Amino acid sequence: MLFNSPLSLEKAHRLIDILSLHTDSHVIDIGCGEGEFLLRLASATGAHCLGLDISETCIAAANAKAEALGLADRVKFEVADTNDYPFATQYDVAICMGSTHAFGEGDAGYPAALTKMQQWLKPHGQLLIGEAYWKQPPAQAYLDFIGEPIGIYYDHQGNMSVAESHGLATVYAATSNQDEWDHFEGCFRLKAERAVMANPEDDKARQKRDAVREWNAYYHQFGRDTMGFGFYLFIKDKG
Repeated sequence: MLFNSPLSLEKAHRLIDILSLHTDSHVIDIGCGEGEFLLRLASATGAHCLGLDISETCIAAANAKAEALGLADRVKFEVADTNDYPFATQYDVAICMGSTHAFGEGDAGYPAALTKMQQWLKPHGQLLIGEAYWKQPPAQAYLDFIGEPIGIYYDHQGNMSVAESHGLATVYAATSNQDEWDHFEGCFRLKAERAVMANPEDDKARQKRDAVREWNAYYHQFGRDTMGFGFYLFIKDKG
């Protein structure tokens, strides 16, 4: 699993292509994880990139990859909370893939991300967001398990409509297909199972495996037909 979202390599390259960036472009990625998407973007376009994440482990891995790829002069990764980070640069592109919860709890996260991130953009800058959505009303058993109220997500059209209400223009939208979702969820299961195989006496690894097994069971029973994931490209100052 390259990306911490249901995103294939082919679709990632397509998203990078449509951003149409160059060596003078500046990009920020919130919740960048280990930086795979941002590193591929920088390699393909030569853009100057900054990735932020609250995980020290992820940022250490991202910086190590940037060094190994010879991209450390173009791509920087920092441990940071978006609510405290001193943003001094205006960006051509702001990215948030599955991490709008960094901007607020529950149903406040996505609208807050739209509001705050467009403040970091240059006029007519681009905002690329990956966000879950409901394909259909979820079963109560599924909601009870994931511990999130139904109002935390919109449907696919709702994600675009909320952005439009924040003064953004939706210029491109795509969704994860079933194979991408199954691969994403399957990789989490494989990683957890193999961790226990490698260290059978590790109590934390077994606890995590058991939790992932339960999540995976609910995914197959409810999630495949209920939750989708969209990739949305918005432009600031739609005019």
